Parts: sequence; structure tokens; C-alpha cells
Amino acid sequence: MAGERRVRRVIINGLDHMDRRPEGIEHNKSVAMNHIHDYYKKALDLLPPELIPSLLEAGFCFGFLDPVSNIIANTVSQERHKRKRPRRAGAAATTGTKKSSSDRRVRYKAISEIIDSSKDFSMRPKPRSESSSGAGIAVRSIRGLATFLTSYFRYLTTQDALRYLRLSKADLLVAVHLIEQDYSAHTFTIHDITAKIALGCAATSAMHPPEVPKFVSRSLSLASHVDEVSKLLPEKGCCISHSTKNRLSELFTLTKDTTIDGDDDPRMPMQHAISRMQQCRERNTTVIPVGLDYSLQLLLLNKIHLLYLEAISRVPPHELCSRHHRGLLKAGHSYGPFDPVTNIILNAIWYDTVFPAERQFEVQMICTKRLARTECRSLDGLVAYVRALFPVLSRYEAMRYLLINNAQLDRIVMRAKEDGHDQCFPFSQSEAFDAASLAACHPSPAAFVEFATRVMPVMGETLHSTLKVNPMLSSSDVRTISETLSQNFPPSKPSKLVPELNMHAADYVAGKRRKFEAFQSAIVKRAKAALLRYAQQVGQEYELHVICDVNAEIPEYGICYIPDDYKYPFSHMNILAKRKGSQIADADAVPTLFFFECSNIDEDMTYMCCPILEPSKDAGRCFHCECEGTKVIHPPSEKYRGCCTEFEDMASGKSPVSNEELINQAKYGTMFVDTMEDDCVYFDSAWDAKFAVFLNDMEQDKDDEEADLSWLKEEMQEYFLAYQKEKGVPVNS
Repeated sequence: MAGERRVRRVIINGLDHMDRRPEGIEHNKSVAMNHIHDYYKKALDLLPPELIPSLLEAGFCFGFLDPVSNIIANTVSQERHKRKRPRRAGAAATTGTKKSSSDRRVRYKAISEIIDSSKDFSMRPKPRSESSSGAGIAVRSIRGLATFLTSYFRYLTTQDALRYLRLSKADLLVAVHLIEQDYSAHTFTIHDITAKIALGCAATSAMHPPEVPKFVSRSLSLASHVDEVSKLLPEKGCCISHSTKNRLSELFTLTKDTTIDGDDDPRMPMQHAISRMQQCRERNTTVIPVGLDYSLQLLLLNKIHLLYLEAISRVPPHELCSRHHRGLLKAGHSYGPFDPVTNIILNAIWYDTVFPAERQFEVQMICTKRLARTECRSLDGLVAYVRALFPVLSRYEAMRYLLINNAQLDRIVMRAKEDGHDQCFPFSQSEAFDAASLAACHPSPAAFVEFATRVMPVMGETLHSTLKVNPMLSSSDVRTISETLSQNFPPSKPSKLVPELNMHAADYVAGKRRKFEAFQSAIVKRAKAALLRYAQQVGQEYELHVICDVNAEIPEYGICYIPDDYKYPFSHMNILAKRKGSQIADADAVPTLFFFECSNIDEDMTYMCCPILEPSKDAGRCFHCECEGTKVIHPPSEKYRGCCTEFEDMASGKSPVSNEELINQAKYGTMFVDTMEDDCVYFDSAWDAKFAVFLNDMEQDKDDEEADLSWLKEEMQEYFLAYQKEKGVPVNS
């Protein structure tokens, strides 16, 4: 590839550290920039000299066409926007003809200016208040390209965006397609709101002179006529004609009513990009850039979350909310001999059956943080299982197989063998499940291994067959599974004496439980009010199945707290709800996933109620939910708080949070496996010996800290008594 230079690579555990080192980042920037310079050379060859000033102002190479077409279209759009001076006399005679030597000199000067202004630049966006005179059009273009990618794809760092720009030859839609291949997702269309917002962020980061909404609108209009635009450009060596400029100007504002039949396919620009991708150099898939492992882990956790939502939707609400919510959050892991959904349901029912709760309680909301931790532990267990079977695989490679094969272990084994990986010999499934349960911090790993290897294969076949016939289980199905399990695995008795909680620890647990119940009560009221509001809109009543995820810390216009109340004004949540009156065998018996945006001030006020019909194709991003690490699924085709303004502020440099900081926030809020406060809600004095010890030690440490400070309190009291006597102040005053 032209412009590439050799850079020393550092490979550790299959990860390429070059892209993260300064020389690697500069290498990616340099190669991508060389391609951008080539595009400007080609575009200048097709543009008449009088349009060159507009090219230097706003002829960006990003958009939903190929890079050269984007430059030409954006240049024509900028010229049309200015309309400062009339077209030169005789210009019509020069367009569409061979270029003169003076024209070549003008073009040579322009490309020299573009290249000279591309030296030693920063990818960091600058606030609009700062002058853009020092940044050339090529620099602003590469900033816009990288910003689009990081704004559209969650968990993508700027360094990784530069790598994809190098691989795609700085072609935006080719880069999008490469990332979708790595993310195992193919959902991009130009009409998605997230794509529109990302394009607006790109224009913002590039300091586009005209209004950003107009730029986005014109880009979408042109992309809807990509076939026609590709035919408008002249042969090499000729300038675009006046009629071509006029037609481009017409296409900027062409509405759908005047669209040619079949020409408004939102996937068509991507199809053109895929054909251009064949010209890109084959990528080395055996070397993975360091940093993508974290991105992949976050993406895989999102996919695992969808599997948990599906499992939750298949269990009847009474059985889930009165009993098996405990088994789900304690041991409902997704690894096992069957598909993840079957494994989750069986593991949850088995744990509640074999290790019965001392205290049963009913919920209507699955604890968000505990569910996230269960999913994270499941991921660790899945990775451990795959690597136990194929020791040669790195953690990244194991996660890659999990992502591509939807975390289904039998498919992964078959796929890894097809790829030439040798399975561990002699093969021991019990050892693989033992590795998985230990990595996942299973509460009873030995019992699980026995269950997974002896009983689960038979029970799983029955459950799998039942779910194929009926969209969800009935209460009798769940009870039958539990009774059969109790025959094979009689309920256990605690093997260890759980220490009694001291007074402070017991008070702490009771306080956390009260806090959870109060929060749940408030959220349930908002969810039911939102369902009622939605029923009035669509004429169909819904019944609450369960509340899945909640982020109650959504600010308004950057203001986080309600004055004098220390609360956030809005909440985002996902709930599962089914049509009222639907039966188990009905096609619509499986609950629908909803997204709600509710007020935290007025419980009856719902600002958005939207069903998520295809959660696996969700592309909606939310700055606030990503900051908190919550996995609330947002609609890809609606606007809500956190979907737009905050990302635009990041693109413009106004936000105190950078893209990398946002990813770190998501990582810290999502990837955790340790003890948390919400464990108090599910504390079981019959089984949770380690947590009881932890609570007693924690409260004892607090007592010790208070005792250590008691001498200071006594001395301060004596000091004030002495001071009062010295000043003649009565001691009792």
C-alpha cells in the first residue's frame, strides 16, 4: 500500500501493541492521510478552478458516498451555500474540456497547501471558539472520519478508529463495514438516527462552516441517489460540467416523493462500499491490536445480556418473581451443554431447587447491578470453558468465537476444529465445566459439575423441546423441572456454619433491603404508569412481566440534580410486558421488551414509551447509560435524552468527557465480579458464609475506626469546656 512504512511490532499473547504505541498511532494516521491526499488530487482533477476555494473550506471526504464523490459533492454544496460571487465569464466554456496549464498550476498549489497543512496535526477535536485557520481540509476530514466511527460504534477508541481508517483506505463506509465484520453485526443503514447523529458529530468535529443539520440532510439526500451520483462524475482529465453541478444541487433537496423507484434503498451506499472494499489489502487476521480485547469484551457482554433477557422472557412471571430471580442472579450462568438460554433457565431452577432459600421474597424488578455481574461472571466461565478445550487460544480469540457463534459452546467447538485448532486431549468435559464454574465464581462449583455432566444433558433436551413447541414455559413446566431435579439432586443442607451477623452488619443488611424495596416500589409505579399511557396510545393493554434494567440518573441539559433534592430528573429503563389476555401457546405470549424514559419527579409523567422489536439490531446509544455502565437497550429510531447533544459536545471538544473516558466509564461500570452492596438484598444466612464474614469484618473495621477517633473527640470536648470557662461562658449554655 502506498505510503506505508515498516514499524516494529510487539506481539504479546496474540495482541499487536503497535497500534497503541505512539509510532503505531502515527503510522495509522500517516497511511490514512496519504490516502486522503490521493482523494483530493483526484477531486481537484475533476473540479474547475473557481471551486477550489470552496473545496479548501468545506470539501470534506466524509459522507455516505465514496471519498472523491464526497469531496466534490461537499464542495458544490459549499459553493451553493456561499453564492458570494457570480460565475466567471467563460467558465462554462472551460468546464467539461481539457485543462489549461494555468489551471494545473492552480491545482498544484491547492494540493501543496493541503499536504503542507497536514503535518504534525492532532486528532483531538477543538472547540468552535478556537480558530480553524491552522487546520487544513485534510486534517479536518480525518478528524471527521474518526469522529463518525467513534460516535456510531460504542466502545471504539480513536486509536482503533485510525486503524480501521488505515485498513479501509480512509473510506468511511468501507471502515464501517470492516468494523461490523469484527463486531459480528450488520445493521448499518444511512437512515438510522444513530448514523445521522454520528454524521452530525463528524461535521461538528471538522468545524463545518454551514449549519450541521443541513450538511446531514444533503448527505442523506445524495446517498439516496448513490447510483445516479456515481454516473454524474466525468472521465479522468475532464472537469465536471455546469449541468452536473446543477443536478447535484437538485439532489441536495430532492424529497422522497420525487425519488426514482428503487433508488432509495438505505443499504445501497453500503453495497457500493462493499464493492470498493475488494480493492483494499487483505487484513492480517492473526494479529489483533491491543485495546480491541476490551472493546470485544464489552460487546460480548451486550450480546450475553440479550441472551439473559430472552431467558427471563421465557419464564412465567409468577415463577420468576416469586422464586427463581434468586437462582438467576446467584447461579444462572449461560454455560452448559445446550444453548445459552436453555442453560440459564436450567441453572437458575437447579440452584433454587438444590440450595433452597431460607428467606423467600417476591420482586418485580431484577437488580440491574447484580444481573450485570452475573453476565460478567458468565462471560468468564464461557471463556474458561473454551480455553480449557483449546489451550492454544488466547482470551481474545476465545471471546471472538463466542461473539461470532452467539456464545453457543457446541458451535464454537465445531468452528474451532474447522479452523484447525487442536482440542485438548484427552478431552474431559467435567474438567472444562470445573474451569468454567471456578472462573465464574459459582457458589457451588463441585455440585454444578456433577449436575452439568450427569443430569443437565437429559433435562436440557426436555426443556429445549418444550421451548420449541411453546414460545414460553408454563408454571407447570417450571414446577415439573424443579420436581425432577429434586429427585436427582435432593435439596442440600449447609455444609458450613454461617456466622451470625453482628448488630451493625444486620442493621446494614436491613437498611440495604429497605432501600431496594423503596427504589423498586417507585420504579414499578413509573413502569405501570408508562404501560397505561402506551395502552391508551395503541389501544392494547399490557401486563408487566418484570423490570430488567434501570438507570435512574438521567440529567436534563447537563444539569444532574433536582434543586434541593439531590435527585436526577429522569430515568431510562427496560421492562418486559406481554399483551393482556395472551396465552402460553399464543404467538405473542413471549413478552415484548420496552424502553421507557420517565420523570423522577412526577411518577405519572412518561416522555417516551417505545417497544424494542429487534433488540439484537439495536443501534441506539445513550451517553448517560454508557457512563453508568448500564445495559438499557435504547430504540435505534427515536430521540431521547443522552442520544445526541452529549455526543456532539464530545465531537466539538466542549464536553469534559472524551470518547476514551466514556469507554473507561462503561468498562468500570460493566466489568466487575466482586462483592457489591446489592448482595445484601439476597443475603442468605443458610448459604452465604463468605459474605457473612465479609459483612462482619467490614462493620468491625468501621467500629475500630470510630474507636481510634474517640480520643480525639474526648480531647476536643475537654478543650471546649476549658475555653468556655476561660471566657466565662456558663458550661450548660
